[in-house]
Amino acid sequence: MVTKERYKQSKRDGGAAEKRYVWATGDARKASRTEDIHSHIDFWHGEDGVDVKGNNFLDEIWVEFRNVNGNLGWLCGKAKWIAFEICEVGGFLRVEREELYQWCLKNVDFSSSTSKEEAHKRIYQRSGRKDKITKLSIADIFELKNNQLLPYRKWFINPATQEKKDLEMLSLLSSKL
Repeated sequence: MVTKERYKQSKRDGGAAEKRYVWATGDARKASRTEDIHSHIDFWHGEDGVDVKGNNFLDEIWVEFRNVNGNLGWLCGKAKWIAFEICEVGGFLRVEREELYQWCLKNVDFSSSTSKEEAHKRIYQRSGRKDKITKLSIADIFELKNNQLLPYRKWFINPATQEKKDLEMLSLLSSKL
């Protein structure tokens, strides 16, 4: 059972990843709550929906086939793109959802469930839940033809002056203080 505190923290973390995604892309339009819940779309870029997945690591990128209630997970959603935030690469690694789905069908062992530690390209189901997930690595994602790095922005707009500020320059200045 997920505690209220853990659920709230997860929501805060997801919201922060979404803010960083908007900052990295500059043109993302927020999807409606209904689109988010039922279609697994967080943002739109024109006609293309994107589902943002925060808090990923180079060797731990979780992919959801079934959610905690046993319903179709986000990999079977309607988003065109999945954007995995991976801080170690300095931004988001965006892939086509359908290509990732087809890759998983060919490369993931669905024959039985395994432990979390052994879940790389194998199905894992958390205790007391109906989910079916697998763990991939960045090397697996790089096998996909349509992957694209969306780096974090290196500048910001000062809200008081509307002046563009270079974050790398500010970082250099602060290190000398």
